Amino acid sequence: MQPLEPTVTTDLPTNKPITRRQLLASLSAAGVLIAAGSSFTGEAQAAAVPIANPNSWWFNVKDFGAQGNERYDQDDAMAIQAAINEAAIYGGTVYLPAGRYVIKTGLFLRGKVHLLGAGVEATRLIAGQANLQMILCPAQMKQSSIEGITFQGMGNPTSLTGSMVERGIHVQESSFIRIQHCSFRNIANGVHLVRSEHVSVTDCLFLSILAADNVYEGYGVTAEGGSNLRIQSNHFKNLARTCIQLVAGCSYCLVSSNIMEACGEAAILLSSKLTACTYNVIEGNIVTAAKLIDKETSCTYGIRLKDSCSYNHITNNHITRSASAGIQLDAVENAGDDRPYGNVVTGNKIDTSSSGIALLNGTANTFSGNEVRRVTTGILVDTIGEGNASFAKQNIVIGNSLFQCSTAAVKLGSASCQSNTVFGNAGFDNGANLSDGGTDTITVGF
Repeated sequence: MQPLEPTVTTDLPTNKPITRRQLLASLSAAGVLIAAGSSFTGEAQAAAVPIANPNSWWFNVKDFGAQGNERYDQDDAMAIQAAINEAAIYGGTVYLPAGRYVIKTGLFLRGKVHLLGAGVEATRLIAGQANLQMILCPAQMKQSSIEGITFQGMGNPTSLTGSMVERGIHVQESSFIRIQHCSFRNIANGVHLVRSEHVSVTDCLFLSILAADNVYEGYGVTAEGGSNLRIQSNHFKNLARTCIQLVAGCSYCLVSSNIMEACGEAAILLSSKLTACTYNVIEGNIVTAAKLIDKETSCTYGIRLKDSCSYNHITNNHITRSASAGIQLDAVENAGDDRPYGNVVTGNKIDTSSSGIALLNGTANTFSGNEVRRVTTGILVDTIGEGNASFAKQNIVIGNSLFQCSTAAVKLGSASCQSNTVFGNAGFDNGANLSDGGTDTITVGF
């Protein structure tokens, strides 16, 4: 995975305004950014302000008329957009000092512009209109970043059925974009990436992501197509739906070291039809049941690969108290080629669920070295539906440690589970070591 460029290294606090020395340090890094941007239809019109010094690479939104005083009868969008437009001409950093900036139209970021707040506890962008996409990175934009800002939504998800719903950041077919040290609170969606490449979302907080009946609401980070994305070291808490989802053929992405708690659906979802989600790495994430009361679950699935997902690696994740399965790979009845194929699930730890790991209608997947405790079925291989294309075959279940599985440590559920290999697994206090309802199963050990 190629590094994002240009390299901007800053050490910004997230709980208090940054000092002048820290501003200058960030400025020196951002000063290498130079480019011009074109105008976009529908953006906030720039306020009539004096032109900033063209020799400056630093653009303070207060100099362009932004107030940041949390007054809903005002709109800071025009002033902030004016600063962004000016920075696009000369290249540099648009700085939002500590304050609460109410915006009523979306902001269009420009190429090679660094949008910098004073820290998530200090600088806040507040949606002043419903269904607002607060920052938009338009097509073909490159080499920009967003840092140290809280995005606060209206707190009232819509019952409308369209996809144009409230979002903190929307990135459309752009590349080399950084989103870091940001916070998304009481908002319908955090970050949405569409067919973008080399985008990173790191060290961000997603708190109280809301949804009504609209299926487009309630998500932390959504990547729709694209490749070489990095979603790393973020914290997700109290989400109506999924924390992180890669859909529509995402490939070569890294999802690692995230912490997820209290989400309404899967913590991490890979899902695609026709164009497979391939060669993604889901590694070292934690789905926690901390502070949940008895019988509350942390998610429906810790990690789910649905339909056409191939050659992905799911490794070293810790998942506690998921409702349906810690990790599940599945496809619909008679899925044809749109099924999980060739994925590797290894080194994961799963505690308390209905199924520890479940495979439904998948082929040639490997499950090895996982540790599963306190579940109904440790590892389940089965099918969905009765058609000829509903099968689970040539999968390998090897070297797993399975404890306190009340029904079975390993279960092959039907005769449509064909030519699977199960051996070298170990554990104790299981209802059965191997419950084999499959056909031509290869077994050594249990």
